[in-house]
Amino acid sequence: MKKLILISVLLIGSNAWANERTVTVQGYAEKSVIPDQAELNLSVTEEGLSLSYLKDQIADVSNAFISLTKDLGINNKDIQTTGINIQPKYKYNPKTGKRIFDGYSVSRSINVDIEDLTILGELIERSIDVGINNISSPKFKASNQSEILLGLHSSAMEDAIAKAKALLTPLPSSIGEVINIKASEGITPNPPMPYMEMRVMNADNASDNNQSYEVGEISFDQIITATFAIEN
Repeated sequence: MKKLILISVLLIGSNAWANERTVTVQGYAEKSVIPDQAELNLSVTEEGLSLSYLKDQIADVSNAFISLTKDLGINNKDIQTTGINIQPKYKYNPKTGKRIFDGYSVSRSINVDIEDLTILGELIERSIDVGINNISSPKFKASNQSEILLGLHSSAMEDAIAKAKALLTPLPSSIGEVINIKASEGITPNPPMPYMEMRVMNADNASDNNQSYEVGEISFDQIITATFAIEN
């Protein structure tokens, strides 16, 4: 991954650092890890004319899915369900120019935090068996993400200091105190192909029960923009 490095020397300024000699550099740090957690968003949608029947269908699928998660050892605290969403449907009658009621679309979304990735494949495949008909690609996470980002802050700052010192090495000067620091972090939560052999699934491709779930790695990066005073 190529990164642009910003290095500038300011001798005259019109801001808070006016009349100060400064050097501004960017420090960069990156770390890739194998994820050990995932977030999975699923939903069930049914359409028809009978609202009570559709609501019962959604409830049956939701209850069957909850039973499935218990069977796989997923804690209740890691499951979030939305209320039932009901949308009336209409179709256009070209003869009368009016909308005609055409039933309902009823849905419910379920979000699951998975702390054991070994059950991910089974959860996805068995979800379809119980009636879930929309599954988004999982969002992979690391349980120690906070520690990783803190470490990258330090590493990026060390990189910025090293670059500032290197820039001033040919000069009869050295870096002084830090005048300003700006930090921005980035996370690439989903492994790029071909590392992730997984696809968004729905009922149309549920017949393939021998899928491979290779999660690959997720990457974290940290950029520090630091301004130092220049000392003689």
